[in-house]
Amino acid sequence: MLKVILKDTHILPLSSPKHEWLKIGIPKGIKGWVAKKHVKIYMPKPLSVFKVKPASMPFTSLLEASISRYMEEMYLQKRLKPVDKLFIVVKDLTTESYVVSIRSRQSVKSASTIKVPILHAFMIQRFRGNIKEPSKYERQIEEMIRFSSNPSTNTIIKLLGGPKRIQDLLNETKLYKEVKLAEAIPEDGRTYQNKISAADLNQIFVNIWSNRVIGTEFNLENNMTASKIMLHLLKLPGHSWLIDRIKAGTCFSSNKTVSIWDKTGFVKGVNGNGGIVEIDTPHGRKAYSIVIFMERDKYHTIIGDATKWSERMAMHMRRISEMTYAFFSNRYESYNKCGRSLLNRFAKLALTSHLLHASL
Repeated sequence: MLKVILKDTHILPLSSPKHEWLKIGIPKGIKGWVAKKHVKIYMPKPLSVFKVKPASMPFTSLLEASISRYMEEMYLQKRLKPVDKLFIVVKDLTTESYVVSIRSRQSVKSASTIKVPILHAFMIQRFRGNIKEPSKYERQIEEMIRFSSNPSTNTIIKLLGGPKRIQDLLNETKLYKEVKLAEAIPEDGRTYQNKISAADLNQIFVNIWSNRVIGTEFNLENNMTASKIMLHLLKLPGHSWLIDRIKAGTCFSSNKTVSIWDKTGFVKGVNGNGGIVEIDTPHGRKAYSIVIFMERDKYHTIIGDATKWSERMAMHMRRISEMTYAFFSNRYESYNKCGRSLLNRFAKLALTSHLLHASL
């Protein structure tokens, strides 16, 4: 039986690499034979700078230190204004450990990322049996997440009883600490009153991935069904102009073995993207959650077209995403060149700066 293996899929050799045909196995998958000419053989080479993190270093990880150093460099080079702040959380979903947490508990303008908590509230009410004929709203739910439709979002907000009732539902979960749903989406889409934190948005993605999204009130089967529905919605392709800042436009954007489930958000003064990234490794599929916001609190100071400001922020978000991808590729011994030099450069700068200050 023939099976097509995607380019960049990691395989394990089960026979001598000297032969023209190799017996191979896919981690936790099939076994078979492949022509040697189609295979790139490599020995994992960890980034030397990542072998040791000084215990005294005031960072969650060297990735966090690298991202912080990257931001410092962008401010120094005037490629970013000091009023444009980064808010980010990254969590390894295999080890369930945080690797980045910068301003993670500070509230930011949520823009369309608030639609994920709204979807969460809908799923809770659906499984409580409080929504009659939930299938009637499948189109609006899909449009809300897939196409970020504001009219469809407002239909769901009204169905659930309005912003205050949804806020009460979200508070009941005890999952959110900073989320604030204060208004429906205005006709022009400019919502500034709704707020969220990177940590809050990250936690909902973590709970979706771990099949406990609607909580202990419901059994495992209901939680798994709710998670499956939400993951399906978060993976659907949207409009061509709704481009994510986690994979699209990065050096790993063409890698078909990388899966992403995400939601974007933009309004003048904030550019956000949160989701789950799953990569192929010699140890099987590995996933991490990542939530990034770039915000200028006083958005009225943005001169000219806010879209141009957003595009500049998106560029930095993508570089940070590349470093994160390189970090996890390194951690799980994947063959990868994307983001490695950038990560290595800023990790070295961060370490040098730390050691210099420590010796003074």
